[in-house]
Amino acid sequence: MTSNQGNTSRPEWRVIIDTLRITNRAQYDRICQKLLYILYRKGIEGTHKLIKQFNIAEKRVGFENGIGENYPLPKTRSFSLNQIRNETITLAHRYLEKSELLGYILGWIKEDRVSFLTTALEEPSTSFSKIVSTLDRYFNLPKYERHLTHEQYKGLRVSLIQRFLSDSSEFARVACDFLTVRNFHELFPRMIGTTTGTGKTGGKGAGMFFAHRIIEKAKKEYPILANVKVPNTWYLLSDVITDFIHYNSLEEVINFKYREIDEIKQEFQYFEQMFKNAQFKRYILTDLTHALRDIGNRPVIIRSSSLLEDSFEASFAGKYKSLFLANTGDNHSKLVDLKDAIAEVYASVLNPDAIVYRKKMGLIYFREEMGCLIQEVVGKRVGKYFFPAFAGVAFSNNEIRWSSRIKREDGVVRMVAGLGTRAVDRVAGDYPTLVSPGRPNIKVNNIPSEIVEYSQKYIDVINLESGKFETKELTSLLQKVGDEYPILHQIASVYENNLLNDISPMTDHTNADHIITFKGLFEKTPFLKQIETILAILKKSFQTPVDVEFAFDGEDLYILQCRPQYSGVITSNIKIPSDINKKNILFTADKYVSQGLCSGITHIIYIDPLDYGKLESREQMLGVGNIVSRLNSLLPEKSFILMGPGRWGSRGDIKLGVSITYSGISNTAALIEIARSNKSGVPDVSFGTHFFLDIVESGILYLPLYPDEKDQIFNSDFLRNTDNSLTDYLPDAGEFMETVRVLNISKIADGKTVKLVMSADENRAVAFLEREAKRY
Repeated sequence: MTSNQGNTSRPEWRVIIDTLRITNRAQYDRICQKLLYILYRKGIEGTHKLIKQFNIAEKRVGFENGIGENYPLPKTRSFSLNQIRNETITLAHRYLEKSELLGYILGWIKEDRVSFLTTALEEPSTSFSKIVSTLDRYFNLPKYERHLTHEQYKGLRVSLIQRFLSDSSEFARVACDFLTVRNFHELFPRMIGTTTGTGKTGGKGAGMFFAHRIIEKAKKEYPILANVKVPNTWYLLSDVITDFIHYNSLEEVINFKYREIDEIKQEFQYFEQMFKNAQFKRYILTDLTHALRDIGNRPVIIRSSSLLEDSFEASFAGKYKSLFLANTGDNHSKLVDLKDAIAEVYASVLNPDAIVYRKKMGLIYFREEMGCLIQEVVGKRVGKYFFPAFAGVAFSNNEIRWSSRIKREDGVVRMVAGLGTRAVDRVAGDYPTLVSPGRPNIKVNNIPSEIVEYSQKYIDVINLESGKFETKELTSLLQKVGDEYPILHQIASVYENNLLNDISPMTDHTNADHIITFKGLFEKTPFLKQIETILAILKKSFQTPVDVEFAFDGEDLYILQCRPQYSGVITSNIKIPSDINKKNILFTADKYVSQGLCSGITHIIYIDPLDYGKLESREQMLGVGNIVSRLNSLLPEKSFILMGPGRWGSRGDIKLGVSITYSGISNTAALIEIARSNKSGVPDVSFGTHFFLDIVESGILYLPLYPDEKDQIFNSDFLRNTDNSLTDYLPDAGEFMETVRVLNISKIADGKTVKLVMSADENRAVAFLEREAKRY
């Protein structure tokens, strides 16, 4: 060290220190504290003694006598603190170079110049407008004055993440390495919130924003991601709904969630209309107008983004609404349509399914707030319609595999031509394409006739002339607009003479029988490699498997949503027992078997596919769903399994499956879908739909049965011909005795119960009667 003791001139650093002692005592104290620890780290003699003076624990009264740690510390006198600071300055003067000491002090002064930023962000109640103006002030400073230490900068990022994205410490931990302060500053102009509020983007907004930044950062290392984007998006913050409720005197809805589920189901539509007829404050309407001007004439989708949605704790997949708007007409009509859609999304907070789900997940006491994403729809105009070339959802983990050669980590993609609604909803009589990015050559179906039978038959589009969301027959639409459809040659094949042929420039679309196969896309483009890369990068960054919604407009691939994937899979090894008495077996399965085990099942609710198919009216079919919902609320939780014709939860044509929502099946231990067929083809399974995500998150086992296939056991006699206890539970349900059967197993099987064992490793499942069962 160099001694400065003989230098009698008054150095610049000393002038600054003395000035601060008089004009800014708090800053002077902070600099002295930091200077002391710099000297300590340099090993300067005497600093250890100064620091030790703060550790008064050793001088605690009675400590030497074993009284312990529960006695208050004595307070250090201010005189002693001043003496420590004076001695610190003396040591610094003696052992540090003038230039080095000046550099430290000027750096710390720079840090204090931006203390307004940390002060604003560390206060949880700081309003949105104050944070925006504070960050504006920071970024308007000259670059050399924006000095932040590593600790300060990390603290700011964490504060911004927790303030605008999520309170979850898990989310903050994984997001902190990717999100910068500037990222938030660039996001603020697209946020719409109450000026004095403390709203967040909501889970869906947080997930998409985080995924976008991860992918942008990864593009430098992975050129294959060059055309991966996110849509133009505006964020309506979560506190706007609270402001909306109070402005329209709708406070009674806040405690609506505590009512009985039957009351909620009866009154939900009333409150939904109350929301749709309510008004927004003028400044919110002004901001919504700005958003519409920015989006222009492109269709928009209003996506729900509640505080609980798409989090690390729960996904709420499909619980809240997302609504498409054609966004046509004059500016006033566009704004009216947008207000109406937002209000309807807000009302979905009261949706019976969402409330039942929240109760099931232990979240009913959480004050749920709803944010919204106002997002451009990905796609292009084709004739009078607007839609993407294709869309879908991709999962890191493949929980229901159609081949033993496919591993769980190979992932799965569920995709359709047109809007992605048909990829995430269950639609009777229609089938998406399933492919595993890690094993693209292992197809679900291989024979042309099977590929045709289990292919997409309808397409969802936005009609720009009528302004409506519409479902069109696929072949009919392609025969009209095939020449304009983006990359149709990669998406579709032509079925002729029992063969599937590629589309060529010579194909006459007006007469072609188009079949969606994605053959050209999978075999001749990097699409599947892109998806595999995206899933791998996001899984690593989120530190958990993810599911991602996407759309492709013919040129670019857009990420629409990203959230942690919930599998509900038991990871422990499960083996099928080898000593089961065959006469006790109720059914077996060897397709799409995931991991699971449940025992002690006392009841089976069985709806025979043949009897269900004989129902003559839609009202009767809806009545079956109502009966099942009522039984779901009467029977003890996890004490029963549901068996019936696939596909449960279908929308549209309900002849092929029981029309029911999550709240109607929430208490079952397992949902069994029965596919009566003499073909070897594979009908669509639930995997990847919102309905499937509901059941796996709740710990409900899912299993499809194909009883007509070779080597399968299906004890139809037991299920159809044993005593039906339906009217014991629902005396008014006598007209459904032929269709809905309630089997009281312990009563009709001499005290036995049902055990269901599902082994994903063996791709086998068996349900059987056992004498003594323990609940898993």
